[in-house]
Amino acid sequence: MKQILSCYMAKLKASRNIQRMVLLSIVAIFILGWVGYDIYGNRYSSTDDAYVNANQIQVAAQVSGQILSLNVQNNQFVKQGVLLFEIDPAQYQMAVAKAAAQLQIDQARLADTQLSTKRTLELVHQKLFSEQQGDDARADLASAIAQVQLDQAALSQANLNLSYTKVYASSDGWITNMNLQVGSIVDQDQPIFTLISSDQFWVDANYEETAMQNIKAGQRASITVDMYPNHPFKGVVESISGGTGSAFSLLPPENATGNWVKVTQRLPVKVLITNPDPNYPLHIGTTASVTIDTHSK
Repeated sequence: MKQILSCYMAKLKASRNIQRMVLLSIVAIFILGWVGYDIYGNRYSSTDDAYVNANQIQVAAQVSGQILSLNVQNNQFVKQGVLLFEIDPAQYQMAVAKAAAQLQIDQARLADTQLSTKRTLELVHQKLFSEQQGDDARADLASAIAQVQLDQAALSQANLNLSYTKVYASSDGWITNMNLQVGSIVDQDQPIFTLISSDQFWVDANYEETAMQNIKAGQRASITVDMYPNHPFKGVVESISGGTGSAFSLLPPENATGNWVKVTQRLPVKVLITNPDPNYPLHIGTTASVTIDTHSK
């Protein structure tokens, strides 16, 4: 009987020790988890209020006219220097010809005026013509020179306008928002479509103001675009906006009221994507998540 009781007490004591060890282990795990989370939370700052962005080039014709040829279509990728479209050059070729002809006429007049002025000044020197006649001859010569210079400028402008009839891509990128056909009439300096440049992509991450204390330009970041959840991108903080999003809105909120409620504001942080991958093409306006390592340099 004593042996049975002794054995039972030993088992009970061992069970209590196990329970104590399990409890201590749970407490230790909880403490370590809390410490780890605190360290991680202080070092890494994250937000999912972020959107992919890139430079958008508004393509416009610098002269008016009818579209003669169109070499691209909507959503097409183009390389820098590719001919996008051409405007009918007929009227601009005529303008070049007219300016060139006028220049030739005025150059001939200038040659005659130079010869006439030379003769007049010789006669003035011989006292056969008055000084006033000499001054008039010099004035005529200056006027003829000025007219030739104006004609040269007009010819240069005509040639420039003719060159504007061909519109080229100023950057690598994607054609978007295009509704253009051969035969369409385009106006000078009126945007026709958009070219999204592929030279640089970034994420506009909107961080709560309470999380901005340790975020600085130059810090490393990890970016996950919702389109490619299994392909994280690397980034670096390029700049921090000088004001919140609401400060630049069309109708900023009026806080000087009796019903004011404090709302945490958000500051846009520009995070440059440093390793874009052509196998995972980025699209502006798509959502992303950003985590900034605030201890990095």
